[in-house]
Amino acid sequence: MSSNLRKRLAVAGVGVPLCALVTYAGGVVFVTGLGVAAALGYREFAAMMRGTGTRVLALPGTGAAFLFPFAVFAGGLEGVGFYAVGLMLLFPVLALVIADLSERPIRAAACTTFGVFYVGGLLALGLPLREGGLLLPAGADASAGRMAGTLLFFLPVVITWLADTAAYLGGRALGKRPLAPRISPNKTVAGAVSALLAGLATAVLYPRFLLPELWTLELAPTLAFGLVVTGLAIVGDLAESALKRECGVKDSSGLLPGHGGMLDRLDSILWAVPAAFLFLVLFA
Repeated sequence: MSSNLRKRLAVAGVGVPLCALVTYAGGVVFVTGLGVAAALGYREFAAMMRGTGTRVLALPGTGAAFLFPFAVFAGGLEGVGFYAVGLMLLFPVLALVIADLSERPIRAAACTTFGVFYVGGLLALGLPLREGGLLLPAGADASAGRMAGTLLFFLPVVITWLADTAAYLGGRALGKRPLAPRISPNKTVAGAVSALLAGLATAVLYPRFLLPELWTLELAPTLAFGLVVTGLAIVGDLAESALKRECGVKDSSGLLPGHGGMLDRLDSILWAVPAAFLFLVLFA
């Protein structure tokens, strides 16, 4: 076993149970976990942007990303709209005060806003997926809601993990034609097809065995759910690959040995979790 694989397994052995416990705890614990992940992801985004010579608001952006899930927790999806508008007004003012004109303050504000919304805003949509009781019948007790919310939150996460594994294995075994050579030469069409098949299978089997009494979608909409979540997870992976290529880095950071940085772990989840939430709100 290679040293890199040992590091990956060690980090996963700690990280996966920790994520499960934080998600199961719910409430402020879960919100704080989302906030910490968002703050770490934004810091990596800011560091990559600075590496290209682009000024960003590092500390205000980190704080804003951390607070995004709390804004959803406190005010729901309506309240978070006020928070988002407030950030769009605040960051240009801060940039004009902090940055010299030679540092292009408006571009700094725009870059900061995008990073905060991309990491903090998208990740914050995991909160209503976990806490919103989307599949629960009226009158369900708290313990049932806690377990159902945890399993529902992990549905797009598990789809992403298994699709990513299938993409790696399928790409190595069958991959010849690159999927997006200008963005990520190692990703192949065969890998993407393998990911989609794994995602569809997971979308069908996971609810059947883990949410049998709560999952109300028929086979066709379940397959559509799997297709949307897996497809956007692939797009999220490509988006972060494009970001890293633009910034000239291999990993977003070295925070997680063997895995890269927080953004390297969140790249697909940032797209898959909101996709799952929006699909279920619209069609479940």
